[in-house]
Formats: sequence, structure tokens, C-alpha cells
Amino acid sequence: MERPVASNLDKVIGGFDLTLSQWKVIDFVEKSGACTLVAISRHFSTEKPSVTRMINCLEEKQLVEKLSGKDRREKRIQLTGLGREVYAACRHTLDEVELHLVRGIPDEEQRILLRSLIAIRDNMKNYIGPDE
Repeated sequence: MERPVASNLDKVIGGFDLTLSQWKVIDFVEKSGACTLVAISRHFSTEKPSVTRMINCLEEKQLVEKLSGKDRREKRIQLTGLGREVYAACRHTLDEVELHLVRGIPDEEQRILLRSLIAIRDNMKNYIGPDE
């Protein structure tokens, strides 16, 4: 089930000239406000060089900008005006997709599903593994 969902999300997000990973970063920055590369890499459990490449790509697309931080080495990332416009349009489209996906499922069952998925996600974050 994950592959068809990811494939469809890629198509929707691709319409905005974004990858799913780029969208997740834009979504995080929009919700968090200006944040550091370290904060982004920690949130996604991704190496900082990978995040730097993605931010550079988003900067080339004029969707994010780098601001000076507390010291010269620290850069804070925020959405540009265009980035906020793309975020709003993409968010609207994804909201429509989500409404389509849950069509016919009663509200209470949707709430139960959401709580269950959040619990699964939290359990995955805390899972160390059988040998560790």
C-alpha cells in the first residue's frame, strides 16, 4: 500500500516541480519558521550534507533563502514569498487528495486511524532493534 500512495504523492507534488523529500522540507520550514540546517537534518534523521544539497536546490528554485544566524557559520532557512505561494498551492492540492482518500470513512474511524498511525510513528522513532 505504501508504494502506490508514495507514487501518487510524487505525481501530485511533481506538478509543483518538487520531490516528496523537498515538499517535506518546505512543509517543515513553513510550520517551524526560520530554522537551521541542523534542525532540519535532526527532524528528518538525515545527514547534514544531504539536507544542504536539498536546501541548495530549493534555493535555486527560489523557494527558500538562507539568513545569517547567531554566528557566521550558522545559516537559518526560511521560505521566500514564492516558497510560501508554492506551499499554499501544494498544501491545498494535498488537502484535496487527503479528503478523497478518506471519503466514506466515518469521522470517528478517521480519528482512531490517525491516533494509531501517530502511535506507530512514535514507536518506530523509539525502536532500537532486537540486538541493540
